[in-house]
Amino acid sequence: MKKLLFISSVFIFSLTLMAFDFTPKPTEPTGDKKATPSMALASSATIDRYIVGYNNIVPMKFMNDEVLFKEGWHELPQARFWQQIMNLTPDSAVVNVGSTRQILDKIYIKQWNKQSDLQHALYKDSVRKYNNIPDSVGLLVTTGKKDFYEFKKVMPTISRSIEVFKANGVDPWYAQAILLIESPGKSNTKSCVGANGPFQLMKSVARAQGLKVTKTIDERTDIERAAYGASRLLSRICIPYTRAMLDSAHVAYNETDLWFRLLVMHSYHAGAGNVAGVIRKINPTEGGMQLIQKVWQTTYGGFKNSSQNYSQLVLAAFANFDAIVMHSDSVYLIDGDRMYNSYAACKCAPYDKCSYLGNCLAEYENDLMEGVIPFDYFIEKVKSVQTELSGLTPDGALPSSDERYNDIAFQLLKAKKTEEAFKMFKFNESKYPESWSTYHGLGEASRMMGQKEQARAYYKKSLKLNPNNEESLKAMARLNAK
Repeated sequence: MKKLLFISSVFIFSLTLMAFDFTPKPTEPTGDKKATPSMALASSATIDRYIVGYNNIVPMKFMNDEVLFKEGWHELPQARFWQQIMNLTPDSAVVNVGSTRQILDKIYIKQWNKQSDLQHALYKDSVRKYNNIPDSVGLLVTTGKKDFYEFKKVMPTISRSIEVFKANGVDPWYAQAILLIESPGKSNTKSCVGANGPFQLMKSVARAQGLKVTKTIDERTDIERAAYGASRLLSRICIPYTRAMLDSAHVAYNETDLWFRLLVMHSYHAGAGNVAGVIRKINPTEGGMQLIQKVWQTTYGGFKNSSQNYSQLVLAAFANFDAIVMHSDSVYLIDGDRMYNSYAACKCAPYDKCSYLGNCLAEYENDLMEGVIPFDYFIEKVKSVQTELSGLTPDGALPSSDERYNDIAFQLLKAKKTEEAFKMFKFNESKYPESWSTYHGLGEASRMMGQKEQARAYYKKSLKLNPNNEESLKAMARLNAK
C-alpha cells in the first residue's frame, strides 16, 4: 500500500523561518478573545478506559472531543470520506470527486489496475455522466487504508504521550490527534524524507527541541522523548504562530475551539509559514468551521493537497477512534473475544447459533489481520469455536478446502505480517499436504524473510503438485535471475 503523501514535518522549522513574515507576540493573550495555554489544557477532557487484550487488562487514558460531534464536524463530506477510507481494506478503492470528496462508486483495485488508461478515462466519463457531473471536475480513485490506520495498536502510545504533554503544559488533544494519523501503531517508521518515530519528527526539528539524534541513538523512536519533542514544537512554534497569524488577521479565537486546534495541526504538518500564507490569501473576518473548509480549498506555497487533507484526517481519525473507545469503560481489543464471550447469552435456535459462531470466526480472522492477536492465540480460539460448532452441525462448519486459510495467509503477506503468514501456511500444510497453493505461499513468505533457498524448495514442491501454476513459475524465474 502506498502511504498517504503527507508533507512531512521536515518543512515545519525551515518554512517557519523563511515564509512567516511576522513575529508572534511574546505576551500572554488577555480578555475574552483568547484562552491561555493553561485554560486550553484544563478544557481538554481525558477519559479512563480498561483495555482488554488477549493476555492482560491495562488502564489507559484517551482524549474525548465531544465538540467534534456537537458541532457536526464528523458529518462534513471530507471527514466522512476519510472515515470510510480508514475502514476500507487496501484491496478496494472509492471513486470520488477530488474537490468535495463526494463518493461516487466503490471498485476492486486489482481489477482497476488491470485496465488501461483509456479504460480508466472511459469509466470516469461514464461516472460523471451518470451523476450529472461536468467533464471539468476531476475524479480520484482512493484505495483503502485500513492496514495503515492501526488504531488499536496506537492506544498505549496515546495514553503514555498524554501524560507527557500534560507534564509539559501542552494540550494533550494534540498528542492524540498526531498519533492517530502519523504512522499509528508504528514507533520506528522512517518517511521518504527522513521523518521518524510516532510523531514523525525530522532530525533537525527533533534536535532543535532537545532530542538526541546521532548515528547510534535516535530518541525520535522513544515514546516519551518523542512526545516531549513534539510538545515543545507545538508550544514554542505551532501554537504561538497560529495565534499570531489570527491576531494579524484580526480574527477572534479561543484556543479550545476545534477550528483553532485544526489550524495548529496544519502548522505542525505543513509549517506555520505556509499556513499563514493560506490565511492571508483567504483574508477571513472570523474563524470557525467555514474558515477550515476554505483552508481545504486553498493552496499556498507548499500547502497543497496533502496539507489540505491533514485536518480532514484528524477529524476522521477522532470519529473512528471514538467508535472504538468511547462507549464502554472496558474496551476489548479483540473483537472475536468480545463476541465469543457473549455466546453463552445467545438465546437462539441452533441454526442462528451457527451463524453467530461463524461471525465469531470472522472477527478472530480480522483480529489476526490487524495484528491484535498472535497466530497461536488465533488457532486456540478458532479450535474453541469449532468445538462449539461441532455440537451443532455434523461437519462443525470446518473449512472443506485449503482456500480459506490460504486466503488469510496471503492477506497477511500483503500487510507485511510475514511471520504470521508463514505460520498460517505451515498450519495449512499440516491439514492439506497436497495443496500447491500452500507451498507457493510458503515460498513467498520465505522469500520475503530473505530465505531464498528455502523459498526455492517450496516453489519446487508447488510446481511438483501443479506444474502449470504461473505464480510459482514466475517466482522461480525471478529467484534464478538474481
